[in-house]
Amino acid sequence: MSAFGEVTYDNSTAAASAPDQGAQAVAIDPNDPRLVSESLTDSGADAYAPMPTLPDGKWRAKATQLDIKDDNRQQQRYAVFSRAKMENGMPFFATNVQFSVIDHSGSFDGVQLTEYWVRTLIDKRKGTSQAATLTRKLGGKTSASMTQQQVMQGLLTALAAEPECIIETAWQADCQSCQEKAKVAGQKSPRPFLTGMHRFPATREPGVHDPIVQCPTCKQQVKAQARIVGIFGLSESAATRGTGQSK
Repeated sequence: MSAFGEVTYDNSTAAASAPDQGAQAVAIDPNDPRLVSESLTDSGADAYAPMPTLPDGKWRAKATQLDIKDDNRQQQRYAVFSRAKMENGMPFFATNVQFSVIDHSGSFDGVQLTEYWVRTLIDKRKGTSQAATLTRKLGGKTSASMTQQQVMQGLLTALAAEPECIIETAWQADCQSCQEKAKVAGQKSPRPFLTGMHRFPATREPGVHDPIVQCPTCKQQVKAQARIVGIFGLSESAATRGTGQSK
């Protein structure tokens, strides 16, 4: 759970990377130089091997705006929502923010994590909103007199410059099977059953942990996912990972 509120994730990576079957075909000459100009960087590598899970720690990252689906399932830069369980149905604006990890070693450079539903809704306990807080952490300006729409516009303006910040990540193991069963039964979705890389099984390699664990409820194998648990301005914190010199 991040410092900015509940974070939800979807399994959209495969769909986003699939070729567009409806796109118009383009005729390509089999002798096109582009087909012979590339060579394998590692002839023994496995293209089907899963990418390693981003280790826990603080990473420098670039922030960009990511479209959000409105209540009509249409993609928008931002949209207005109302939820009965959020401040008694008070309307608010929301968007998504994507963070691209900067890793000078190259191992995790470009790994993307998304903070979904960054809202203008004010948390009465904290006296501010996620959108206003993130705007300031990214170098933007806010004021107490701003409307919710002005706050959202301020966040979009800050994101347009693709600013950098520090994100803190932690491994979490969520059982999708148990979540689906709870949804069908109309029950509350189960919380992650394991959080924090250090809680996962250690391997023979020092400091390296196995992201594959067994769900204690249904016994299925689950792979840990890196989640955002904190976001900081560059003046608030420094990166603890990815700071090695590029080769």
